[in-house]
Amino acid sequence: MEKKFTLGIIGAGNMASAIVGGILRGGLLRADKIIVSDRDSEKRAVMSQNGICVTADNREAASSAEYLMFAIKPQAAAEVLEEIAPVISAGTVISIMAGVPVAKLRAALGERNYVRVMPNTPALVGEGMSVIAFAEGKRSQFVADIFSSIGKVAEADESKFDAVTSLSGSGPAYVYMFIKALIDGGVEGGLDPDTAKKLAVQTVRGAAGMVSASSKPIDELIDAVCSKGGTTIQAVESFREDGLEDIVKKGMAKCKKRSEELANA
Repeated sequence: MEKKFTLGIIGAGNMASAIVGGILRGGLLRADKIIVSDRDSEKRAVMSQNGICVTADNREAASSAEYLMFAIKPQAAAEVLEEIAPVISAGTVISIMAGVPVAKLRAALGERNYVRVMPNTPALVGEGMSVIAFAEGKRSQFVADIFSSIGKVAEADESKFDAVTSLSGSGPAYVYMFIKALIDGGVEGGLDPDTAKKLAVQTVRGAAGMVSASSKPIDELIDAVCSKGGTTIQAVESFREDGLEDIVKKGMAKCKKRSEELANA
């Protein structure tokens, strides 16, 4: 079948919507050069509002696009791969499925240019962190531009993706938990919830900006806020006594282990 579309996406969930939005805002493709398939009629209706061609038939998307992206849950991968294998025409396959290595895609779809990407949910507000694993010697600027349109991009070997999952992939949940603790602590200290949320969100945003902009080690930035015998050091010493850093690293290790288990299932 003639490749009528530049990009086909299987799956029309939140991440696919964020990616399409970034592509359109960045002028990377016109809406009529994108086709998205999903069996959920409501998701198709939302996607079609952008002028995107939508279909309930995964085979139609797979057979008519130059680039094909998988934006489905990993649990659905085996069924979808079997479904489209006889008709796929894309030369480049992009996967944002967690825990599904390129080897599994290649085994199902044959030799193609495979690109594995681990984005995260802040992509929904244009502040994502996407890590891309290109095949050796097959870097695609178009793929890099897609994910640059929804935030920052880094490149890493696929062998590092379990660690990437435990940091940037799952990391937003950890940060949300810390922000919630800041808000709850502020409320318990006497602030109203809206004020506590405003202070917590801007404090985290500002602190992240300081880490990004400064060449100093993070330990020095921590020390710069603390005064001997002052207020901040009381909280910092309490966090250290309770093992805050070890708690975070322990959770990340469990996340990484689960990612490894999914990849080897």
